[in-house]
Amino acid sequence: MCGIAGVVNSAKTTDADVERMIECIRYRGPDEAGVERVGPAIMGHARLAVVDPENGKQPMSNTDNTVWVVFNGEIYNYVEIREDLKKKGYKFKSRCDTEVLVHLWREKGEAMLQDLIGMFAFFLWDTRDNRGVLVRDRVGIKPCFIASYDGGLAFSSELKSILTLPGFTREIDFQALLQTHAFNYCPPPQTCFKGITQLEPGTYLKFEGSAAPTQHRYWQWPFNDERVTPSMDEFEALMNDAIRMQMRFDVDGGLYLSGGIDSSVTASHLVKQWNRNKLEAIGLDFKEKEYSEFSFSQEAAKILGLNVEPAVIGHEMLPEIARKVSYHAEQPHGDFSFFLFYILARKANKDKKIVMFTGDGPDESLFGFTHNVRFFHENPRTNFPLQSYFNEICYMPQSMLTDLFGSERVREAQEPLDKFESILAPWRDLDPVEQIMAYECTSLMPGNNLVKGDRMGACWSTEGRSPFLDHRVTELFTRLPVNEKIHLGVGKKYLKRYAERFFPHEFLYGKKRMPTTPVGLWLRNELYGWARDILARVPEGVFNSKVALKLLDEHRDGKANHTRPLRTLIMTGLWVENYFGGKASA
Repeated sequence: MCGIAGVVNSAKTTDADVERMIECIRYRGPDEAGVERVGPAIMGHARLAVVDPENGKQPMSNTDNTVWVVFNGEIYNYVEIREDLKKKGYKFKSRCDTEVLVHLWREKGEAMLQDLIGMFAFFLWDTRDNRGVLVRDRVGIKPCFIASYDGGLAFSSELKSILTLPGFTREIDFQALLQTHAFNYCPPPQTCFKGITQLEPGTYLKFEGSAAPTQHRYWQWPFNDERVTPSMDEFEALMNDAIRMQMRFDVDGGLYLSGGIDSSVTASHLVKQWNRNKLEAIGLDFKEKEYSEFSFSQEAAKILGLNVEPAVIGHEMLPEIARKVSYHAEQPHGDFSFFLFYILARKANKDKKIVMFTGDGPDESLFGFTHNVRFFHENPRTNFPLQSYFNEICYMPQSMLTDLFGSERVREAQEPLDKFESILAPWRDLDPVEQIMAYECTSLMPGNNLVKGDRMGACWSTEGRSPFLDHRVTELFTRLPVNEKIHLGVGKKYLKRYAERFFPHEFLYGKKRMPTTPVGLWLRNELYGWARDILARVPEGVFNSKVALKLLDEHRDGKANHTRPLRTLIMTGLWVENYFGGKASA
């Protein structure tokens, strides 16, 4: 976990401007920071020292100072790459994974990207050839935001860093904000800030001198590939290799253990390869025991011989941390599991654990979400009812959007269903189940699900690692036949069959367990006043707070269940306070 920032081809930008960009996200890398002017670029870095703490300061160069890089993430196969480069005569100054990038670039140029196994966003500049690249990893684990600035391009690991640049206009993108209230997150590459977008996963920007950068794709989800079912032994070998590489770090670490299939399978592999102090896990535990699923974490831990510590959450904690959660999330959302990830990372930080393993990945690539399994159990895959499916995932219908944001703004924005269809467009020839998986892998995952782990971990200077997000594993899952993903109303069928090697049947095929909060009930009771205060403060010009307060009162009185829209409206109110000083624009 680190932070990168910089500006390319801007005549007026100074080193001090980039220093402010880095200082803004310094919690991502509290160990070291640096800024370097290289050719037409000023690049900055904040480092969380995970590998070779003594020798990994960035920006980093090769031995003749002709190639420079700032890097966020981990190259898991850096040892193998380094040994190969050494045989070819390259000299190394450190043991850290970052250094392989500058030498591999000199050896292969852009073709180097095919060699990398890991999670990453990096900017690299070659002074000898006056060219460079800005790269994001295949599935979008590590963030990378970009914006046109002063005739050039600004980039950073976080949105807020770009907002510090002198003269950068801070303005709400209302089309994106309306999509956020429909989808529960802002579908990438858009953001809710005008002028700032995400660099798409699996792509890079190519810079050649002072010319405008061009975007190129080096990886694509293999949804159109031939379907293959590997043996369980083949999958086990791949998981073991993924964890072997991800075990390369020089700090203390542990595991987030929910008791669900994904984190439990991760744990079953980790216990065999853990090569440091005893492996310890953290699981969520609600003060209100009727909501807690910590017993499932304890059950998984008992089966595997682990110790699991609780990270406790209660309703009174949400108002205490909501502003911080909103600040670090950087965009509005309706996903209150951001709070849960924040609490987990805070516990890891308190326990002095820097690297935490997770079970992220299979829900999107193996059709694991309960609402998907239920929908396709109740509806035929032939004559796929797209409108009916969208109604399942939509957080705010068009009529409510109009009441809250006004008919003019809603008319100007793309209808959410049309937006959904445009995301699905490249995949419409697939089986309906795989169309939904493609949506979740290419939009929901990088737009929301991976954001939680990155931002909530970053603010506590912790790094998440998931073997399931090794691109070799995601490719294996993607290429499975549909009946290995969902079969007879069971999602993640292939992974559950595999997990039978480690866990009893009743543990695997019970009710799905995933982090959530009973926020709908809390908004009717303990959190009603807190929510009302936030919605009442929303300034004119964002959304109609009177309509929002009416929704809250209807929800409290049991006239309707408005949990979904209220969550997004509350977080939008906090977002406006954090980033616009309570005003609609600044």
